[in-house]
Amino acid sequence: MASATMTYGERRFRASYFERILVLLCALGFIVIIWAAQDNPTPSAHPSLVYVSIGLIASAAAAWILLGKSALIINDSGVRRESAFGQQEIAWSQIAETRYRVIPINVYGHFGLIGALVAMSSKSRRASLILELISHDRKKLKVTSRVQNGDEAIGLILGRIMPPLVQSAKARLQRGETVQFGGIGLNSTAVVWKGTSIPVSEITKAELVRTNLQIKRSGKWLSAINVRSDKVPDVLVFLEVLESLAPQVKASGIDPLARVRM
Repeated sequence: MASATMTYGERRFRASYFERILVLLCALGFIVIIWAAQDNPTPSAHPSLVYVSIGLIASAAAAWILLGKSALIINDSGVRRESAFGQQEIAWSQIAETRYRVIPINVYGHFGLIGALVAMSSKSRRASLILELISHDRKKLKVTSRVQNGDEAIGLILGRIMPPLVQSAKARLQRGETVQFGGIGLNSTAVVWKGTSIPVSEITKAELVRTNLQIKRSGKWLSAINVRSDKVPDVLVFLEVLESLAPQVKASGIDPLARVRM
């Protein structure tokens, strides 16, 4: 696992082409539709549509330029997202909570060309990752794998924020406390969910299965816990701490996709 004191200098991750291509395709698609609906689709017969078409193309070009100015910056002080409309920043010390979700690429297969673009925007070609950083005052900064090398960016962020969160949770467990991860409670001997206590010694598997966190108990066919992963605060911290309590649960490190089964 990366050290909590690791340094980055500054890493800049440029916007992917997903949003830009999507805007361009929408503009071109609308132009094709309005011209195809005309009985006489010639420019001389519809001068107003010519101006509308030119306006749409110009707007799409402007959007292409503006979206291209977006970037995600990771440096020694924190995470910053820049765009043509301003910037949003959260310092490492301000991060109080994370929410994490993985959306398999095959889920997007039902959305045709747009789904294909989402698939193309993910370096892994397997899933789209969404990591939300939440500050102590509940401000949010969302990082997705749709930036260029987005999987690497999310891995860097997790490598910085997870070690102290894991260390803090383990220290609380050693003091006999129950650590809450939203509706899931974890103590040194059991996972508590909806009033049911599941001994860690009986847990056979804990992983992210597509968009959900699933925990299976020995002798049970259905999952003891099956909940969308972004409903569980610091879900990756929970998994890592659980692995330290239940050696039968395979450790996976902090690779953003390591704990995910598609």
